[in-house]
Amino acid sequence: MSTARLSAAEIVNELLSALADDGWLTTLTALAGPGPVAADAGLGDIAQALRCHSLADVLPSAATSELERAAAAAARAQELEGADNPTAMYGELGTSLAYLVQARRACTGLDSPEPTS
Repeated sequence: MSTARLSAAEIVNELLSALADDGWLTTLTALAGPGPVAADAGLGDIAQALRCHSLADVLPSAATSELERAAAAAARAQELEGADNPTAMYGELGTSLAYLVQARRACTGLDSPEPTS
């Protein structure tokens, strides 16, 4: 098990990955979601996309609440962008990613095919 920390850029890439055209979140909400974000989207766009995805009625409520929290943390990270406290920004990015991981866990099984009888 690796104990290496992700960099802030790597965390942003993980957030963008979920929101990409082929990302897990965009795929799950394809019919009810806002669609993918650009690969070079900023934190404000990421926060807005997470917030919009949280409104998708195809997701369980546990996932939507985690996505709302992820969006709020991404928005706080955006507010701290360029500030004199990179540690606080990094913490908010990590928080956003942690909530996104929890949202994905809440969606486990949604992308699986229906069992056949």
